[in-house]
Amino acid sequence: MGNEYTFILTNCRDDREADFITELLFEKKLVACVQTNKVHSHYYWGGKVRHDSEIRMLIKTKKCHFSEIELVIKSIHSYELPEIVELPIGQGSQEFFDWVDYAVKE
Repeated sequence: MGNEYTFILTNCRDDREADFITELLFEKKLVACVQTNKVHSHYYWGGKVRHDSEIRMLIKTKKCHFSEIELVIKSIHSYELPEIVELPIGQGSQEFFDWVDYAVKE
């Protein structure tokens, strides 16, 4: 039922960058909702383990908008290699899907 809807996950350096990306995605009517929260990331980069605070963005949208959202994120993201992954939705309430349809462009 939910195979045309998806979540996209990415992390940003700070709130300012996440807010900028969020506003651009809404201007383009690509998203129904973006949730952000502070996370502590531990990752391997540049030959060593690093520890940083980041802002995680969970983007609610339709699967058909993934490529355009990916382009928007890559065009303004400060990371050399931003994480941009799709988390497909298997099932969900029809009311949720109707709301996503209402909020994003065709």
